[in-house]
Amino acid sequence: MTVDEANERAALTVRTAPRGVLARGDQVRWRGGEYVVAGVDGVRVFLEPSSASGATPVVVLLSLLAAALDFTVLDSRGRPLLQAELPDFAMMEGIPAHAAEAARRWERAIIEVETGLLPGAPPGTRPRPAYDPQSTTLIERYQAKAAEFNALLGWSVSWQTVQAKRLKYCKARTALVLVDGRSTKARRPHGLTDPRVVDQLLTLVDRQRQQLDAPSDARKLFKQLRRAVRATHGQGVKLPAEPTLYKLLQRLGIEARDLAGSCVPGLPRSAGGAVPPFSVTRATMPGELVQIDSTDLDVWVLGDDGQPARAELTAAVCVATRSIIAAVLRPKQPQQRGKVRKAAQGGLITGRRARGRATKAVDACEVLAQALVPAPMRPGFDMAVHASFSDLPYEELVAVDPRFAQAAARPVIIPDMVVIDHGKAFVGNAFRDACEYLGISIRPARKRTGSDKAIVERTFLSIKSMFSQHVNTYTGNQPYRVRRTVDGERLWTLAELDDMLQQWIALEWQNKPHPEFDDPYDPYMPELSPNQMYAACVAVEGYLPIPLNREDYLRLLPTAWVGVSEQGIRFKNRTYDHPARDPKEGLNPYRRVPSGLQGKKQNGWELRYSPNDLSRVWLRDHRTNIWVEAVWVHQHVIGAPFTQFLWDIAASQHLERGGELKDDETIAQVLAELLDRASRGPDRSGTVTVPDGYAPLPAPGPDHEFDPYAGHDMADLLAAAHAASSADDPLALDDLGLYSPDPAPGDAGIDWSQPPQPPDPAWAAWEREQDATGPADPPVAAGGDDFDARYQRTLTEFAQRQRDGDAES
Repeated sequence: MTVDEANERAALTVRTAPRGVLARGDQVRWRGGEYVVAGVDGVRVFLEPSSASGATPVVVLLSLLAAALDFTVLDSRGRPLLQAELPDFAMMEGIPAHAAEAARRWERAIIEVETGLLPGAPPGTRPRPAYDPQSTTLIERYQAKAAEFNALLGWSVSWQTVQAKRLKYCKARTALVLVDGRSTKARRPHGLTDPRVVDQLLTLVDRQRQQLDAPSDARKLFKQLRRAVRATHGQGVKLPAEPTLYKLLQRLGIEARDLAGSCVPGLPRSAGGAVPPFSVTRATMPGELVQIDSTDLDVWVLGDDGQPARAELTAAVCVATRSIIAAVLRPKQPQQRGKVRKAAQGGLITGRRARGRATKAVDACEVLAQALVPAPMRPGFDMAVHASFSDLPYEELVAVDPRFAQAAARPVIIPDMVVIDHGKAFVGNAFRDACEYLGISIRPARKRTGSDKAIVERTFLSIKSMFSQHVNTYTGNQPYRVRRTVDGERLWTLAELDDMLQQWIALEWQNKPHPEFDDPYDPYMPELSPNQMYAACVAVEGYLPIPLNREDYLRLLPTAWVGVSEQGIRFKNRTYDHPARDPKEGLNPYRRVPSGLQGKKQNGWELRYSPNDLSRVWLRDHRTNIWVEAVWVHQHVIGAPFTQFLWDIAASQHLERGGELKDDETIAQVLAELLDRASRGPDRSGTVTVPDGYAPLPAPGPDHEFDPYAGHDMADLLAAAHAASSADDPLALDDLGLYSPDPAPGDAGIDWSQPPQPPDPAWAAWEREQDATGPADPPVAAGGDDFDARYQRTLTEFAQRQRDGDAES
């Protein structure tokens, strides 16, 4: 970018409206003329010529208007508007909420001090007199901002502090440098409380949950804790005061009011949430209010590791149309506790995994991405699923967005506000940053108040009753049925179940008349389906396509901060690299080069990864906004994508066989074997048995006495001795022992009752000569034969006497 282009870009007004939104009253340039948007009717735009133009009013399709080469949105002075650049949310990751908020407040203040206007001020806004750059100096503006902070926020800020903050911000142009460094220091998760006290407290709470101890309130629990710590560790361990213990319970995620029995299985939980009568959740336009939540689908599936797993559904429901605009299925396995089992010989027994798995923040972000784009037709889908066979306005949608030509019958709705609960997948920074990036507002529901998102909860009940119960491995939500045996039944894979669910949503749910969509003025009018309601709303509201490019998808992924060595990127015990050899391409410009980011980043580079596909990662250069894709160096061993869950299983198996986590090549081979076994499924193809404690035991089989020699003939010891005697080995003697028959009268057989005989004199003389002179030929016995011939003759004669004795008997 040249200097003139940079100056021209800096002079342009930045538009802060949502991405892709064209509102009434906007000034646009189209086909060489300037117009004012008079209104939007569906996919048509009414354009009135500006006062300075002599053109006539026109009505144009939105797609044709946006496709024009000279189309742009103008400001009041007739200059093009620019979209506001997306702030980098990953920079503030790991910063406490209060520190991040203070840094953003400092950023707004510094921008006002420097330019006279706050960020996002509409065009034509005049600066406040105390911050007008035309009439005040920088020091005067520093002093005014410091006085404003001290008066309104109660801070103790000098104008020198404001100056130092501005100089740092002007140099880095990021709010990260405005973060208070004291807030990023590492803190202990349990404060200054002794870890032994924390372990003892968790043990007591766990015993109550397992009904090993009687339930108690917090005060009684603290008394038990003092006695247990004193009895176990003596007087040397100091116990904090009760207020500190209450805070410790809160940090551990334990509600003090739940200790009196509501957290114990089998006891009723105290009533909570809203009190009836309830208010009605209303929305008049698509996307005005969208509710998102996760639930167990009550179905057993075949996991990606070849073992049975539960399926967890995360869905987004539009309140205005009751449409399921996105649905994501993920395997769910609870956390396993207990000691790790030792591996058997060969390392074929896998120990218990310490972590479970369920829906993650990246899956919640995928729900948002699915809601913004048309659902594609998948291989194997029935043609009835196509959008052209539904009540959607197919021709109008294809004219605006060509992607609908190959889309399923599921509407595309851009959420304006989403209602979420306090699940881990939604309360993290990843989901909130994705919503802010897409211009979506968030309204959290109250804790333990299902009525705040009653529509999505009722939708889940309908999905379970209309879809889940028709799956052969449906269990319901009763505890005594969850572990039922599914012997002889087929377990669908997660991908197969997801295909069936997506087809069911397009065919059944979106076309089923909903009782909420009846005509209040004409009871004889039929009820509308979600697709019909959406078609009616599109005619009024219109449809705006939002194309999500590769960068948009990458910004929805989790973030990590890594360094780049000569071997590549070392991330989670795996090495990623780029095949480029040019020093200016791939990862080569970043090898052994610090990023310059301080704090938690520690000179690391921003890395994006997907827990559902660890075969590749993406490194971002924050200076040039370039993304570099790096592939795992041992991906060729596997040849298929794999998840973090499968990697953990393969790593645990490798550790049980005596390996180390740094042996990623060996773990890749174990992972390839695991994927190969998982592709074949359980031992019996398509079937698996889930054991439980309620099904009757199988009938006992017939009693058998184990015979290790069953099916084998009796060994012929004499034949074995003869075979040994005929061998070339001169020491292959037949030691028959007690199994040899008695020798015939007059035979000079081996007398086993005699003590050991001394060695042959000739052999002893040969050994002495060998030690004195070195190797020589074998000695010759007294009979004139060498020892080989003598042993062969003796064995042959002994075997012949044995056979003669057997013939006589």
